Amino acid sequence: MRIVIDTNIWVSGLLWKGDAWRLLKLAEQGDIELCVAYTMLLELEEVLGYDRLQPRLTTLQETPAQLAAYAFTLSSIFDVARSGPPIVNVDPDDDIFLLCAVAAQAKYVVTRDRHLLAMKVYEGIPIIALVDFLSDFAPNDQRPP
Repeated sequence: MRIVIDTNIWVSGLLWKGDAWRLLKLAEQGDIELCVAYTMLLELEEVLGYDRLQPRLTTLQETPAQLAAYAFTLSSIFDVARSGPPIVNVDPDDDIFLLCAVAAQAKYVVTRDRHLLAMKVYEGIPIIALVDFLSDFAPNDQRPP
């Protein structure tokens, strides 16, 4: 099953154990396919470089580049071009996730972003919360320790 996840889910899953980590483990096991555009990976590496995340990166002995490279290995890459008026008027930077979902013919956009969640669906692709995705589609035995 192809899905698109937003940057905050990537960051949470890469840096901490919890629901987002559980989702990345499902991708590692091949239970889901994470779909990204290159610009999404660039944004991920940029966000991982934020000063407020450096203590956690130091604890994990990881760099933003290493984690972005790992995300790349978990993902299928899709060509996505931005064109036309903004889709998410209040935050046009979120458009990339929707455009990627369409390009990938994803089954879901999984997010914690309130602007995306408020849309509920885009081009026939449901936009759902991470917790809802996991409760509906992930095996119960995949909980983190």
